[in-house]
Amino acid sequence: MFYPATFDLLELDSIIDSYDYDSDPVLREHFRPVEDALWQLIEQYGENENGYGRLMAEHLRRTSLDGSSFMQEALGFSARAARNFHAANLFQDLGKIHGAYPPSIWSLPHRPTDEERAEKRKHTLRGPEVLSIALQDAPPELINHPHVKTVIPAIQLFHHERVDGSGPYGKRGLKMGKVIKVVCIVDAKDGDMVQRGHQEFRRSEAQALLRMRGLPEHDTDGKYGGAFDGMLDRYIRFRENATGEAIMPAGYPLPA
Repeated sequence: MFYPATFDLLELDSIIDSYDYDSDPVLREHFRPVEDALWQLIEQYGENENGYGRLMAEHLRRTSLDGSSFMQEALGFSARAARNFHAANLFQDLGKIHGAYPPSIWSLPHRPTDEERAEKRKHTLRGPEVLSIALQDAPPELINHPHVKTVIPAIQLFHHERVDGSGPYGKRGLKMGKVIKVVCIVDAKDGDMVQRGHQEFRRSEAQALLRMRGLPEHDTDGKYGGAFDGMLDRYIRFRENATGEAIMPAGYPLPA
């Protein structure tokens, strides 16, 4: 069982650099088969109803690549830490395949009700639960490995936190650390670019980021007020440099 209160997310920034997913013998021998089985479950989830698993898999691949690139190219993390992030974040939304959920809850034709929204938020806690079930016969050296003991469940639990402390587990900016802030940014951006059943159009990357930045003409419902800090500005600058296209309007300074 994973308890959110026991995680020190500042320590996560160093833990994620304490091993190498690509060469670690424990992960190679004992975790790769588990990963393959879990990833198959993700991709097959809802295949006879709405095919949501394929959409979720695409989201996880995009955010894993996006976040690992940002960490290494803009935040100074090592290539090893970025690889570890990429591998762990692929299971960020594992809780969505929990048996408590019908696949239809992830592709509602309407804006979620408060009750539906509250139920959907529980996927952060159910992710570690699904992971624990998959690891129930694993040897102690895998159970205690930082990749499965700390990094994956931390990303699962805290990828919807907000720097003002209004997220699911009340983690504030000073205690979130860089890795979790990265997860929250790339997940929110990619999620905002997915066209929902109740939306008339799909947001572009720039529109999603300006909404996250809280610009009134874009964040018209105030969804992201208090969600992000200066890390978002660094990410926007990173994306501007990567694409060669301006995102922030003139008059809104960003860090160099």
